[in-house]
Amino acid sequence: MKKLLIIILLLSIFLISCTKVVSADTIDSTTAKTTIITETTINNSNNTINYDYNNLKAEYDKLVEDKQKLEDENKAYDYLIRNLNNLLRNVYYGYASNDKYILDGFTAFSIYYKGKYYLITAGHCVEQEGQIFSNHKFKANFSDEWIYPKLLDYKYNGNTSDYAIFYSDKIDNGFVKYGDNIEGKKYILGTTNNKLNVLREFTADGINGECGSPIINLNQEVVGVYYGTTSITSINIILEAIDNLK
Repeated sequence: MKKLLIIILLLSIFLISCTKVVSADTIDSTTAKTTIITETTINNSNNTINYDYNNLKAEYDKLVEDKQKLEDENKAYDYLIRNLNNLLRNVYYGYASNDKYILDGFTAFSIYYKGKYYLITAGHCVEQEGQIFSNHKFKANFSDEWIYPKLLDYKYNGNTSDYAIFYSDKIDNGFVKYGDNIEGKKYILGTTNNKLNVLREFTADGINGECGSPIINLNQEVVGVYYGTTSITSINIILEAIDNLK
């Protein structure tokens, strides 16, 4: 009997010890898994926060950049308006004719290039559908005096090269700044509703008589000559043609 009691006691102690070991392993395992899940969740949250912060930072920087750009544009436009009368003195009213037709009301402008002043207009003011116009005469904005310049060169192919170059020693003023980039905001100077003291933003809708007008940017640089709806001959093409004059 005594031996039986001792055996039962030993078995009891053994079972209690086993139960504690299993429970400890289970608890430790559960705790480890819980820790792993918690760290992963925190890392994901941090990544989300960083992503949102970076996006917001990029949007904020873009807003600051746009604000600065608008401020710069406003300053440039204000300066352009203050200098408008001086710029408009380089704009001319044009007249030409042939045996059948009269071109009464197109625009031209003067430029200063390599020591000389030239008068620039659209090429189709010299030739239209095989019809050649001559007897060209021009008068400057704010002036009633006509000048009769000599035609040096013109091109009219209905594509990107539509210009005419004239010269007269009576021209003593003109645009001196030229721009390469025709992107961004552009403005047409002058329109021939017989009043050339006009500035308007370049749009797809042309106004009768604007062909031959200078197109300028906000830096008051001439970027080209207007020759039709949304059509501009680059000033670089014209300057190259002057360089090639014989």
